Amino acid sequence: MIFCEYPPHKDLKPYIRSYWILKYDTPVSTDEGQQFLADGVEVMFNLGDPVVVIENGTSSRAGINTGFSGPMSQPMLMKPSGRIDLFGVCFRAGGAYSFFSLPANELANRCADLQDLWGAGGRRALDRIHDDRSSTAQRIRYLDAFFLHKLSQNRNDDVALAKALHALQVSQGRISIEDLATSTRLSCRQLERKFKERVGISPKKLCRNLRFKSVFKYLSDFPGDDWSSVAVACGYYDQAHMNRDFKHFTGFSPTVYFDRQSGMEKFFTANF
Repeated sequence: MIFCEYPPHKDLKPYIRSYWILKYDTPVSTDEGQQFLADGVEVMFNLGDPVVVIENGTSSRAGINTGFSGPMSQPMLMKPSGRIDLFGVCFRAGGAYSFFSLPANELANRCADLQDLWGAGGRRALDRIHDDRSSTAQRIRYLDAFFLHKLSQNRNDDVALAKALHALQVSQGRISIEDLATSTRLSCRQLERKFKERVGISPKKLCRNLRFKSVFKYLSDFPGDDWSSVAVACGYYDQAHMNRDFKHFTGFSPTVYFDRQSGMEKFFTANF
């Protein structure tokens, strides 16, 4: 497997976390697939064989050349078949608002074809990315220019929201919504409204995502710690609290999840 991340243009860093590629040298066929949990919009350009993306455990989108997934309060499942060659854009939470015409909450927990959102200019961009003659560096330069142009037309930054999102990321979800609202001089209701419009999921759900993801990060550094220590370190009230979140996202307790042979591989954790 080859997974690499690349930084965007410096003026896009507040909005885009990274560009990325994912390739497998040999064809892959799996019945189980791999889960992913995004806090912001993810755009995926499929340069390989068809990939099925399953939303909410039921509906699926197959054969999309360029798909986007909105911010998620529950994981989606990606089931590849054959040759994997993906090029993607990972937006920060709330970062895609300046580039898409819809309110962010209408993108939440959805996967669709990007052509549904972008007009003729967007379709031209898609063709350039899918051109087999383009290198990764050329794709990045083209998308940098494309997004910088759209940003110059739609720039509508929200300082208070940016401050709230930064606090959530730094704390990895270990902050109360009341403290978050106070730090940004907003009411809880105002904060919720801003998150609904620009982020797509509530601050509480984003905190839940970040805490869950922090368990994977923590275990990569401290694999021998007991579960009670892991729970406290990752901002949970106790181990039972962590267990509830794991069952929500995976269907299993942490013990059962990580004891399975391929437990660490069920989630696509490369860009957690």
